[in-house]
Amino acid sequence: MRTSRILTAAAAAAALTLAGCSSDVEGTAVDSETAAADARDSGAGSQSDFDIAALDTGRYNVVPKDFEAEGQLAADFGPAVEGQRIAEFVIAPYTVDPKLVSGGGMNQGVGVGGLAKLGLLSDAVSAIAEKYEIITTFTDFQSYTDDSHELGVSVVRLADNASAVAIAGELHAAEISDAGEEDLFASGAGTPITLPGLPDTHASTYRWETGSDTVSSYTVSGPHVIYSYASTSAGDPEWAKDVTTRALQKQIPLIGSFPYTPTPQIPELVVDMDKVLARAVGYTDDETARNSELAVYGPLGWLHFDSDPAQTAELFEETGTDRVAMANTTVYRTASADDAETVRDAFLAQTAKNSRELTEDASAPQNVPGTTCLSGDIAEGRMSVCYMTFGPYVAEINGYRPIGNTDPESDTMRTMPQRVAAQYVKFVKAEEMGLGQN
Repeated sequence: MRTSRILTAAAAAAALTLAGCSSDVEGTAVDSETAAADARDSGAGSQSDFDIAALDTGRYNVVPKDFEAEGQLAADFGPAVEGQRIAEFVIAPYTVDPKLVSGGGMNQGVGVGGLAKLGLLSDAVSAIAEKYEIITTFTDFQSYTDDSHELGVSVVRLADNASAVAIAGELHAAEISDAGEEDLFASGAGTPITLPGLPDTHASTYRWETGSDTVSSYTVSGPHVIYSYASTSAGDPEWAKDVTTRALQKQIPLIGSFPYTPTPQIPELVVDMDKVLARAVGYTDDETARNSELAVYGPLGWLHFDSDPAQTAELFEETGTDRVAMANTTVYRTASADDAETVRDAFLAQTAKNSRELTEDASAPQNVPGTTCLSGDIAEGRMSVCYMTFGPYVAEINGYRPIGNTDPESDTMRTMPQRVAAQYVKFVKAEEMGLGQN
């Protein structure tokens, strides 16, 4: 049975009650004294230079939350945190084929408690998933810009190795079985294949009535199952086999090096590694976030969400960018104030190139210092993006208003001025608090 995969451009939003996450990756440590000195040297953040009390920050909390000092751990949010940590140990498809850079949608990022993020939606898969404790998943699906070729790589965390071995075998058995007409999201039986040099991988291929060819695989590594899905509609079945093989050759040792959290300890994960998330704006009570948000990623983990991952990877390496926090705004930690300006300038140039409709605004919202914004009308509505530097940090604040929109939750342009202001105030207060690394 081949399970069809459904992608949509819209992301499913899930409300979360705990803002926080962590990452266990190597990086350039920036202590609180260095960050404060960089902020002073850059001329940013001094209240004597700019009156932050006059800013309209709306209903956003402007006091950085020191989770460590307050003794707040991940608790029920732990599976999402573990999924965010896994992101650093999942390969980016572009590293296997440079043309695989068009992605996103519902299947991207962290999933908790099931296999929906993998796009495996058949009745048979649902029945299998219910038998096991699926703690978390991290998924990256990317395709060619013309959608002719696609590769998805997911890592599924189970409670233990025995569970991983069992579920991998059952999922593969479902792939090569005929589901019957009553299973709406499945088709006929796939054909088992052996991938070169990967004798422990369960793999199968399937040719759809449309002429497209797909290869699916399941590989066990400790308590993890690596799932891959390759598809080509260009009459190129060998590409699907080859790209799957090369992807697994990179993915298997990578996830094998992941310092995964023992299952009983997942609720005890540290929130906000290196206190970068504390600097992001965060959400009000009536705003929602996905499991992939309220997160701190390492540089490799962040590339799964980046529109130009190859270029950004080089930029991160050049500037020592080692943490990226996402919570209503995105905060990048670089090695110095000069590096932050390099990142900002690169992002501005990249945004202007990719969205030629956007032009630089004459001034930032509420004249917030260190902030440059681009805005304009695009085919789908109106868009704005601001980049703010503060010492070694860069913040990115985005706004979007769809054409004809009447739903306030779909109009993030309306909160841009308040989020820009709140971001600046949080930077200032984090310096005043001496908020450094854990």
